[in-house]
Amino acid sequence: MVSFNAAFDNLETFGGGFDVRAASAPGSPVVDMPAAVRADSGLARDVTVVGGQSYVPVKARQTGSAAKLASYPLRGLDDAFLEATTFGLAAVAKGYGSADAVWRAVREKPGLAVVDALVVPRRSNWSFGGGPELRLSGFYLEDETFDPVRVDVRDPETGASTTLTVIGVLKDSAPLSMMGISTSQRTAAGVFGPRAPVSVYYLALRPGADAKAVASRLESRFLTNGVEAQALSEALSDTVGASLTLGRLIEAFMGLGLIVGVAALGVISARAVVERRQQIGVLRAIGFQRGMVRLSFLIESSFIALTAIVVGTVLGLLVARSVIADAQRQPSYDTLQLLVPWGTLAIVFVLVYAVALLASLASARKASRVYPAEALRYE
Repeated sequence: MVSFNAAFDNLETFGGGFDVRAASAPGSPVVDMPAAVRADSGLARDVTVVGGQSYVPVKARQTGSAAKLASYPLRGLDDAFLEATTFGLAAVAKGYGSADAVWRAVREKPGLAVVDALVVPRRSNWSFGGGPELRLSGFYLEDETFDPVRVDVRDPETGASTTLTVIGVLKDSAPLSMMGISTSQRTAAGVFGPRAPVSVYYLALRPGADAKAVASRLESRFLTNGVEAQALSEALSDTVGASLTLGRLIEAFMGLGLIVGVAALGVISARAVVERRQQIGVLRAIGFQRGMVRLSFLIESSFIALTAIVVGTVLGLLVARSVIADAQRQPSYDTLQLLVPWGTLAIVFVLVYAVALLASLASARKASRVYPAEALRYE
């Protein structure tokens, strides 16, 4: 879980080269956000790029497919966005060597598009949920390259339609705000007209600028437009936070298992005192002192606890390594690395070992107080 969180907890990957996302009310978009930002001295000092995005709910399906038209969002990206973005692609169409080449082509040639990874089939489908109704076919995400796919898109309100050529698939690390069919704003506006106004803005800031302060200033500066802005670092924290919560829940279940294991060790130690009473009596009779008997029981418990810790750790790391190695073969997880929280593990091991000794201490003290005569008369 630590490795997966670390792989996705990356602002450059999640933000696509931007630091702040702002959205205006659909009915009152900012007419020229770049010019408005330049006119504000505070914003102009911190903002280096203002990219725009439009949103149109459409119905789409792969050209030639017998499937029904499925509802899906279409996003128009303006030239500033397409020129500055660093969003990674899990797969690119043949003829395009990199993500930069795909984004450049979308900017320069109308009719090209990029889709999110949810609409593309996978050979190893271990994700949750059934996915969107829109599904592409003819290639798998793991292929990393594919023949360009044509998609028919229609506005259910106006009836305006067009055919887009998909030449790229976003990585899973892209935020929800990029989910959908992304094309150039020139293409979106040319087909859907006033139905595709730019109402979402992505801002890149100079190094050292406070993204939260810029987001707050945007909201106050464009209050009449109903602008809501958020630092993408905060959005990333919210996104990763759900995974962290799940990780803590799993750790809690693991902790419960450790408690049960330690309790079992205490029960074993208590039974050992009863079942080996005569052996203890013989040891005392041949000269073992109380401290030696007590120490022998503690050493036995230590051996069991340390063996369980070492074997469990080795097996857990082997399984984790296999899981990470398998996930690394997925296009969106190429940056995934096995990260072992040695500090946390060390604390857990020390606590478990200490509690195991404490659980066995009462039984060890009881064994050390067995009198030889009573033990040899037992049974």
